[in-house]
Amino acid sequence: MYEAGLRKPGGMVAVIGLDEVSLAEVCGETDTRIANINCPGQLVISGAKENLTKAADLAKAKGAHRVVPLAVSGAFHTSLMQSAVDGLSEIIATLSFREPLIPIIANTTAQPITTAEPVKAELLRQLCNGVQWQRSVEFMINDGVSIFIEIGPGKVLSGLIRRINRDVKTLNIGDAEAIKNIV
Repeated sequence: MYEAGLRKPGGMVAVIGLDEVSLAEVCGETDTRIANINCPGQLVISGAKENLTKAADLAKAKGAHRVVPLAVSGAFHTSLMQSAVDGLSEIIATLSFREPLIPIIANTTAQPITTAEPVKAELLRQLCNGVQWQRSVEFMINDGVSIFIEIGPGKVLSGLIRRINRDVKTLNIGDAEAIKNIV
């Protein structure tokens, strides 16, 4: 993905306070794409850097409260990442995937995947297509999930989940000590 970012430079911008329909209009006028639907009021767009500047200005003009350029090395979740698909596909082809023990919610569709082959396809698809985080979390909540565990440093995803639904519980595992505390 890093190499794809070098071949076709781009970036990402968080857009706060603009609805999805209005932002889709902005993207249509600026050759950018909605890359992440994170939570109510927080979307991320992706594209070539010069187009992102235009998109950020237009989003503000349409009522966005804030636009925040993200410190990333590429226009992730857009067609500008297409060159990364072949490399990842080669790597995935060398790996053995087991059937999931529980459904995996696909980033791009917010729908469950229950067998191994579609998991491989989704890993490739998410490189060039938007992440439906809000819809994924809503699907899981509607399916009965009430506790979310975020593994890794930081609490970004837990914060997004709480903005989607304050009634669910979130736990963070940022290091080995946190694992001991949860167990």
